[in-house]
Amino acid sequence: SALRRVRSLARDSDKNCSLISSLNVRDVALSLLFSESESAELRNESLAILSMFPPFDSECSSIASDQTKIAYLVSSLCNSSSIEVRVNSAALIESVLAGTMSSELRSHITNSDEIFAGVIGILTTPVPSPRTLKIGVKTLFALCLDKHDRHRAVEAGAVDALVEKLPDLDKCDCERALATVELLCRIPAGCTAFGAHALTVPLLVKTILKVSNRATEYAAGALLSLCTSSEKLQHEAVNAGVLTQVLMLVQSDCTDRAKRKAQMLLKLLRDLWPEYSVGNSDGFNRSAVVRY
Repeated sequence: SALRRVRSLARDSDKNCSLISSLNVRDVALSLLFSESESAELRNESLAILSMFPPFDSECSSIASDQTKIAYLVSSLCNSSSIEVRVNSAALIESVLAGTMSSELRSHITNSDEIFAGVIGILTTPVPSPRTLKIGVKTLFALCLDKHDRHRAVEAGAVDALVEKLPDLDKCDCERALATVELLCRIPAGCTAFGAHALTVPLLVKTILKVSNRATEYAAGALLSLCTSSEKLQHEAVNAGVLTQVLMLVQSDCTDRAKRKAQMLLKLLRDLWPEYSVGNSDGFNRSAVVRY
């Protein structure tokens, strides 16, 4: 009851959150979460508190170094019948990953096929809430930062989950999802899986200049990796209208990184430029086209 009251007070105002945070609520919640208590309800309420007040970095490293604690979080993520518990478990796992500087300690968490399956399970929940999608995308991104773990995400079904959920995401979540797509496209298994999904290329092309500068940069990077890996995907991208999009991108006020990726994509696709795509496109600086 006390933990529920703390949660309710924290939701009431930022001032309450700040005050509660200063009163060592993390220490209390951590001690209860990882106690020997047989009360699942008590541990779940503690988990909910920690999803609102993430542990400090020192506490994150301590959790990451304890296999018993990690096993408990993974079990809650994968086996709980409550979607709230599963989402809160994912939120704490993401916080621990973000707060752990040691790659060796992070690997204690990511070196598990089960954890990837659990996060993908959250993303593919029927009619997920905005918070469920946000936590799922955020945690999957954190799990994919290490190149050596990305194949686990692909094998767990990350490709289908990301492509199918992209249209439902808000700006911030869409950016992070596209960043994850770009990361996964940097490994052969990821490129193959995304390339095999019929919606991948059209969605990425459509995203350019539609969501944000960051989203455009990540989409262009993913398209560059996909088109570099396959001539078939180059034709798909051209048919989806990528030339028009990247020509607009080169002349936009988007980030320099996004423009560099667009320029590389234009050079890669140069031999596929149909005459009508340039000749019939209004509003373009023709000299910008000639440079490529």
